[in-house]
Amino acid sequence: MIILDNVLFYFAGMPVYVYGFFTGLGLLFGAASALKAGRRRGISWSNMFDFILGTAFAFFVAGRLAVLIGQYGAGALLTPWKILTELSAGVDLRVGLIFAVIYGLISTFYKGIFGLHFLDAITPGLIWIKLFSALGSNVLGRTTAVPWAVQLGEFKLHPLSLYTALGYYVIRFIVLQVRQAQRFDGQIFISALTLVVWLHWLLLFAAEESSRAAFWLYPLLGILLAALWSFGHANSPQIRKPKRSLGYWAVQLVLLVIVVVAICFYYYSRFQ
Repeated sequence: MIILDNVLFYFAGMPVYVYGFFTGLGLLFGAASALKAGRRRGISWSNMFDFILGTAFAFFVAGRLAVLIGQYGAGALLTPWKILTELSAGVDLRVGLIFAVIYGLISTFYKGIFGLHFLDAITPGLIWIKLFSALGSNVLGRTTAVPWAVQLGEFKLHPLSLYTALGYYVIRFIVLQVRQAQRFDGQIFISALTLVVWLHWLLLFAAEESSRAAFWLYPLLGILLAALWSFGHANSPQIRKPKRSLGYWAVQLVLLVIVVVAICFYYYSRFQ
């Protein structure tokens, strides 16, 4: 039997879980990416840092309070220290994300930085977060007979989180190429969103549970986004594209393969 260990290591006697650790790494890489991209687009370091710190704080506090209220009721508001002292109870991701988005919208509108150029700046960072969180996840798909399946007891299952991590890394690779030949504001955001939609449509075929409506909605949304990207590309001024030699693409593809192999190696090393 293959056992999946969710504890990565212990710090000061407390377990550090794989998912939390990799999500933290994703936030670190994502923040660095957003700060760098924001500076290239005229967004000051302080404004971008305030956005990152504020959304992270809103996500954590709202997500923790949602969990505590579910456990203790409204009385949890009278014991705010439990936000930190009972971390093992986890974070409500949905509630945290809602409040993070609300704070992010208010903050960016107030500072006057909201726009397509801002979405382009944070998109690569969001991809980093999704990539690392998927790599730390242990979500598995439906039963399968493919040779790379994960075996749990008598069942062989699709490594759904591995598919997700690899998909987001490929999306990051493509987005980097788009960024170097960007022609209009929002191109990076629309490109990434289009690819993410098609990725999640493909993941439906390996997921254990999937909505029948999603099989139709994802392709429809993907086609609409692709049409929007094509419209923006066709109606934007042409730029001088950087010339890419055969050697450049060879190096890029080799690096892509190396990272993909490293991701696969780490993922399967979690099973023993």
